[in-house]
Amino acid sequence: MDTLRRQFGRVVDDIRHGRHIEAYVFFLLGAALVALGLADRVGTHVLTQFTVGALALLVFRTAVPPALPPASPDEVLRRREDLGPLRALLDDARDLRVYGPTAINVLAGAEDLRRRILRRGGTVRFVLLDPSPEAVAQAAVQLDDNLDLGAALRSSLSALRRLEGEPGFDCRRLPFNPGFSLLIVDGDSPDGQLVVEFHGFGDGTINERMHLSLDRRSSPHWYEYWLRRFDALWDAAEAGTGLPPADDGDLR
Repeated sequence: MDTLRRQFGRVVDDIRHGRHIEAYVFFLLGAALVALGLADRVGTHVLTQFTVGALALLVFRTAVPPALPPASPDEVLRRREDLGPLRALLDDARDLRVYGPTAINVLAGAEDLRRRILRRGGTVRFVLLDPSPEAVAQAAVQLDDNLDLGAALRSSLSALRRLEGEPGFDCRRLPFNPGFSLLIVDGDSPDGQLVVEFHGFGDGTINERMHLSLDRRSSPHWYEYWLRRFDALWDAAEAGTGLPPADDGDLR
């Protein structure tokens, strides 16, 4: 009796949550048709059609792969070293968009960006933290303290200054740090990819930060969300590096 009660409870729960509905419908129809057939109310032709339909559904269900279980957080949220070298991510890139307080790791290969993207007709857009003392001091409170933020920012702005004038290149400065960095590769392409790096508080090193890797095909909603966040940063930022044209290293 207890077993029967548990089975009935499972059926009720399945129906309430929309699971296996077609199986229960076919079972009820089959039971009804068998009862009508025994009472000579339904001919063998109807019973044969129902049997063929039930077999067709069974074959279809075996051909459809089962739904994959949800990915665990550790499969989606990564460490920086899990993402592989940046050079591999930029292979065949046509469009690169970056926000970072200094983006120093990306701009270490600034000449690669010129050669591999800009000189091949692509586009590159950077947003960096504004070098004003107020903006740097506020960001330095949040970010890890193993980096001289001001010196790294000066180096990055100098690298961007050397790219100014290249067709397809543009850069801007943001007067605050929003708490995350963004790297977007071929953002408007069906094969677009992006990486969100979340800034914690008082991290010991940059490698401790959480990274979220998304692509348009597997997560169109959140991919589009983060794409629009870069647009918002771009609209809020000031144009140019702020460096004098004659001196790449002077931030006065």
